[in-house]
Amino acid sequence: MKPAPSLKPTHAAVRAYYDALAALAAHGAGHEGATETAFSRLLADTAPAVGRTLIPKQALKAGGRTIFPDGTLRDLYNLRRGFWEAKDTDDLNAEIQKKIARKYPLTNTIFEDTRRAVLFQNRAEARRFDLTELRPPPLQ
Repeated sequence: MKPAPSLKPTHAAVRAYYDALAALAAHGAGHEGATETAFSRLLADTAPAVGRTLIPKQALKAGGRTIFPDGTLRDLYNLRRGFWEAKDTDDLNAEIQKKIARKYPLTNTIFEDTRRAVLFQNRAEARRFDLTELRPPPLQ
């Protein structure tokens, strides 16, 4: 099994993500409906490198109801391999707890708010990321 590629801040998709966030901020659009588009594009552009396809807002049965994660990552066999959930709050932890209460999957799920990301794997928090540290350097 080959290792997953590592995204560097200079990767074109990462630059495009931060450029999109800057453009949205310039228009005062920091809400989830706007910023989730930028992260969705980042996932859609980078997922094929690891054999995945991003499916936005795909319905999923969970806890006796239908939920719609912001993104579902599927593999070449159409199996669900991961989920993504965008938030636009100052309290990402509280939003994560709400999603857990609604039975959102935590098998391989990332919750993000453009500043931080929290990865859950096998129903447990695996890692936290400071997304501001990934901001690319200015082009020369």
